[in-house]
Amino acid sequence: MSFSELGICPEILEAIEVLGFETPSPIQGRAIPPALAGADILGLSHTGSGKTLAFSIPALESIDPSVHAVQVLCLAPTRELAVQICREVDKLALFLDGVSAAPIYGGASFAPQLAALHRGVQFVVGTPGRIFDLMEQGELKTDHISMLILDEADEMLDMGFQEDIERIVAFLPAERQTLLFSATMSPVIRALVESLAHDPQEIAIERPQLTVPTCEQTVYEVVFSSRIEVLSRLIEMGRMKRGLVFANTKRVVDDIVDGLLARGYSVDRLHGDMPQTLRERVMDSFRKGNLNVLAATDIAARGLDIDDVDMVVNFELPREPEDYVHRIGRTARAGRKGRAVSFIGRRDFSLLGRIERFVGVRMQRERVMTAEQVAQVRRESLVDEILERAATAENMPEELGDIDFPQEQLLSAMFELLVARTSRELQPIPEDRPSKFSRHAAGEEPAIEKGSSWSNLQESVTLFMNGGKLLGLRPKDVAGLFYNEGGAPKGTVGDIRLFLKHTLIEVSPEVAPQLLERLGTCLICGYEVNVREDKGRPAEKASAPRGFRPRRPGFDAEPKANSRPREEKRYSSRRSERDDRPERGSDDAPFSRRGSSYRGSSRRERRETGSGFFYDRFSRRPRRRD
Repeated sequence: MSFSELGICPEILEAIEVLGFETPSPIQGRAIPPALAGADILGLSHTGSGKTLAFSIPALESIDPSVHAVQVLCLAPTRELAVQICREVDKLALFLDGVSAAPIYGGASFAPQLAALHRGVQFVVGTPGRIFDLMEQGELKTDHISMLILDEADEMLDMGFQEDIERIVAFLPAERQTLLFSATMSPVIRALVESLAHDPQEIAIERPQLTVPTCEQTVYEVVFSSRIEVLSRLIEMGRMKRGLVFANTKRVVDDIVDGLLARGYSVDRLHGDMPQTLRERVMDSFRKGNLNVLAATDIAARGLDIDDVDMVVNFELPREPEDYVHRIGRTARAGRKGRAVSFIGRRDFSLLGRIERFVGVRMQRERVMTAEQVAQVRRESLVDEILERAATAENMPEELGDIDFPQEQLLSAMFELLVARTSRELQPIPEDRPSKFSRHAAGEEPAIEKGSSWSNLQESVTLFMNGGKLLGLRPKDVAGLFYNEGGAPKGTVGDIRLFLKHTLIEVSPEVAPQLLERLGTCLICGYEVNVREDKGRPAEKASAPRGFRPRRPGFDAEPKANSRPREEKRYSSRRSERDDRPERGSDDAPFSRRGSSYRGSSRRERRETGSGFFYDRFSRRPRRRD
């Protein structure tokens, strides 16, 4: 089937030929003819299936160029998609005189969008929020709208645009054509179709298998500075005998090659700045097995045809899901198994979600291999290689014939020598330090219970203090309190763990009663805290009331019964020391922020004032001249 068989007008057919489209996609071939006939359409097709042309061509055919008013309204979930649709419409309308399109979306200036509406644009593509705002203001007239298009309807509903869509539809004429396209069908989508469309034709396109099932897809969450080391560990473990590493820019490709060459691996690059002869030479070396790793950009790797690539690494996630499919399609060919590894950062989760939805596969999340794991896998891999070589080995070499050592001792020495020569020293990375939250979630480390120990004390008691990081406490503050105020002998205080609102302190059992007696209620860094024996994690965590602030000394009307007497001079609060000062803003106050002499004058004027005060630029407070 060709586009000429779909009943499209000659002007649009000429534009399609210029754009290079030869045959329509399944959604285009099935949706365009009924849409040209005026029927409402419900199209179910995945992203990247050619839906833009499926609704743009019928929409352009329905436009009357002599009418300078909005005739087609297309709603999209994001501004990027709206701009992309508008560009495709402009290309299709290349030979349609007097037909124009304009994107309208939030976060941009109103001026160019209003200018396009006043100019008489016929095709408007926009996000629901901004479209509704312009309709409500009367700037976007709906009298001549004959077609409503909803692209990525399921995503718009997921983003919470259902109410805006209903408000927009209330402005539109009742007699109109509705084209709705979605990647999924849900009860919410079904209800929306029933409320918008009249007897729509449902066109469902079966989603193709974009990735082969023999390709294992894995994700590592790695900071950018650790990625070359993680890539080296993959090579070290023998998982990448011949691999492709993809990056988004030529600069990153060069950094990958330089980092791997410095570690002693055979690697080369492939990007657009290289001459064709050099690119062919690199590809020839990679095909012959002289290179273990080839780092490349997407543009340079478009025409790669290599069958025995066992791993593809996305050093950076591609910006488009289609590029991800092209990348990992270099492995797991001709029925072979392959693996695709992607490195992501904290900002890449939304892009990863888009790729997973596009390919229809949830990638397996794995933790970065530690140095111990890499060493263990490497040793096991060497054993496998030795056994494989031993199956075809001949007689013992003559050089080893006169050696009078037991075979076990000789094999052990040779194996350790081989390990030392084939492995390299691994560099520490932040991912080697597992988070305590991930350990607890994975069940690798039990929660701290009463009396548990995490330091070198053989026997210990865990004490609880109701003050932590929110008070600005540091471990040395807690240690000083226990040694100085509690009288603990040197070496009897173990590890100190600071949390937001509490602290756990490990102490020797013989000093625990003394510390509980002396520090039952005490002061640390100006805050009153209580120290007691830890009772473990409570069954139900009691939440502090909103606006809770820790008490400071000097605010209690009466001291507690079990509290120790305080030294008046040492523990007097700052507020009590300022009680004899006059109220701010009063006539007796030597300096007042309410006076215009402070608020309205510059620093130089305040220094030159004759009031006897000057402004101290270090303490930011007015001080009296001596």
